[in-house]
Amino acid sequence: MNNFAVVTIFLLVIAIGAGVFFYMNYYQPMEEEGKKISSEIEGLKRQKAQLANIEEEMAELRNQISKLTEQKNKLQMESNQLNTVVPKLLESTETIANKFRVKFQDIRISPLVRAEDWSELPVEMTVLGTFKDIGNFLTIMERRKIINLAAGSMNVSVSAEVDRDSKSPLLSVTLSAKVYIMGSGI
Repeated sequence: MNNFAVVTIFLLVIAIGAGVFFYMNYYQPMEEEGKKISSEIEGLKRQKAQLANIEEEMAELRNQISKLTEQKNKLQMESNQLNTVVPKLLESTETIANKFRVKFQDIRISPLVRAEDWSELPVEMTVLGTFKDIGNFLTIMERRKIINLAAGSMNVSVSAEVDRDSKSPLLSVTLSAKVYIMGSGI
């Protein structure tokens, strides 16, 4: 064979060997490293998307916590107001009743009815006294805005008892009225 053909075949074999060597030692590991890095990038993108979702969930949770805290504060304020309103209501009612010689037979305070900016406390009481004394009692209670008689009802019946001083029959009056508490609604 010709020297030129042998040299060409030899150079061709060396070039193919160098190509295979380059492919096996450099190109294939780099290609595998590229695939590995691409999969890591995809994993990081998924983690980034999850973090964005977590941040949205955290913002939503913070919003819920803020609403619940506000509701808790309103309930505490309402409880504090009830703890002061009910004793004041009872004390002022008792003072006025004693002033006009009206006797309590019964008093019931129903659960609070909530509204937007106020709450109402339904009250039912039964009092015993003369017509004049009960009239004065109710007038003062309404005038001092202790209870709202216009938002309720009244049942009057004659009692078997009589007043010691005037000997007139005592009236038994059952009142259904409301006490309004401003600023405690939820």
